[in-house]
Amino acid sequence: MFTDVEFMTAKEKELVLKHWKTFLKYGLKKQHFTKRLYEHLHLRCGFVANFSIYGFYSAYFEAGQDIERFFERFYSHLARSHGVNHDYDDINGAMHDVYTQYEDAIRKQAQDDIAERLNVLEAGVKRSKTDKEFAKKFLSSVRI
Repeated sequence: MFTDVEFMTAKEKELVLKHWKTFLKYGLKKQHFTKRLYEHLHLRCGFVANFSIYGFYSAYFEAGQDIERFFERFYSHLARSHGVNHDYDDINGAMHDVYTQYEDAIRKQAQDDIAERLNVLEAGVKRSKTDKEFAKKFLSSVRI
């Protein structure tokens, strides 16, 4: 299915795909975001490294982050790079195919995360109207 290239063997590509499937299947959980997956994404898929695996995960996948933005960038990279450098077309195309299997669940999760964040914000605003000390702390923690 995969071919060896200068900086990645077919076996390494298989492992990346396996980790990707697990990551998507279990709802983008931190414990399933592996170093192997992180390195493929920032070295071969056009993403900035965000200083570390933790920064990368936090920027794209922690609750409340714009998960859809990550997948839009991933799709954009695939479209730009396809056919330009064939070395990673096989693994990146396979990753795309796996994503389509989980796309609806991931989009629902993103919408649920947004709804939950809005509920927390609404509760904070409501409490802030009667508790001025809380209001100060709340406003300092909200990015406006």
